[in-house]
Amino acid sequence: MYSIDEREIDAIRRVFAKKKLLRYQADGSGECETFEKEFSSHIGSSHALLVTSGTNALIAALEAAGVSEGDEVILPAYTFVATAAAVLHVGAIPVIANVDETLGLSPQEVASKITPRTKALIPVHMDGLASDMEGLTTLASKHSLLVIEDVAQAIGGSYGNKRLGTWGDYGCFSLNENKNIGAGEGGIVVSKTTESAEKVLRAHDISAQFNPIAKKSLTSTVTTLGGSMRVSEITGAIMRVQLERLEGILEGLRSRKNLFKEILRGNNCAQVIVGNDEKGDCASSLHLLFPSTEVVAFAVRKLLAEGLPFIPATSRPAHASWKWASLLGQQNYSAAEFLPSIDILTRTLKMEIDLHQDLAATEAAARQISKVLDSV
Repeated sequence: MYSIDEREIDAIRRVFAKKKLLRYQADGSGECETFEKEFSSHIGSSHALLVTSGTNALIAALEAAGVSEGDEVILPAYTFVATAAAVLHVGAIPVIANVDETLGLSPQEVASKITPRTKALIPVHMDGLASDMEGLTTLASKHSLLVIEDVAQAIGGSYGNKRLGTWGDYGCFSLNENKNIGAGEGGIVVSKTTESAEKVLRAHDISAQFNPIAKKSLTSTVTTLGGSMRVSEITGAIMRVQLERLEGILEGLRSRKNLFKEILRGNNCAQVIVGNDEKGDCASSLHLLFPSTEVVAFAVRKLLAEGLPFIPATSRPAHASWKWASLLGQQNYSAAEFLPSIDILTRTLKMEIDLHQDLAATEAAARQISKVLDSV
């Protein structure tokens, strides 16, 4: 969370004043329901539902999509472990595809992994960088595959003229405290049709089909063994304020990253990674791709010595598939299968964009980075 103040506290007070914390409100004016409508309108989706985490957003979407035991789901080698865990949770098989130099799935990589058992693919927009959604959705349509976008780290981002999360059949967001906007914890599932939205509702709350208020949203009664992923009105109230902040946060991040890109674009030592849609990048991180591991090892030492907080992309063990592949059990993945991803990620350094650093200080930091790279 980049920003939180008295406005969120006032929103929580509003909930407490009503003395109704359950998300199902008889008059339809609840904070959760209102936020869901506001979020849908903001990103251009048909339906949205708040859940308790980004992981549960993925689980609810997979269950609603009918992904189950024995189905294969393709996901990238560079993603938070929760992406694979959600697939395992519904009994399906995670199939890991290597990433390319945009740090996301490429249609070519996905195509090489498709089998008759493949049911869905999960593009992950890591660190705010958009995956190639036009290519991936075209491929998915050709093979009759579902697309479930993992937008945990890219809320507010876009690809082409559409927001991330609205390209696929489902879009799954995280509201963890480390995201562009959030409530400390939480998630959102967006979907395209009334039928899919009802399936998500049932999947996230085992009692929805029996609750007299919730079942008003259902066109039919279908016995479903759902989960327990409901949030309270407190989350909805916080998120209504956070949503109002989103575009300002993105504008601030992008203006700072643009300074880095302008100053670093001409250097011969490292390439600034911009994903598949530079304009739609959330700009929460700066990634530098180096020509070799020897160069990146030398560069990171010099950058850190100058107080520039870069980290190797592989330093986060929960985000590198070869570090958590043992969770996949019978799949028996070996690191050798991830060599293309390992090659790219071990040559990549990452630094968070500081939204609270003024533009002059950001420009100074960019020039400092450029000076270091010139000396590598």
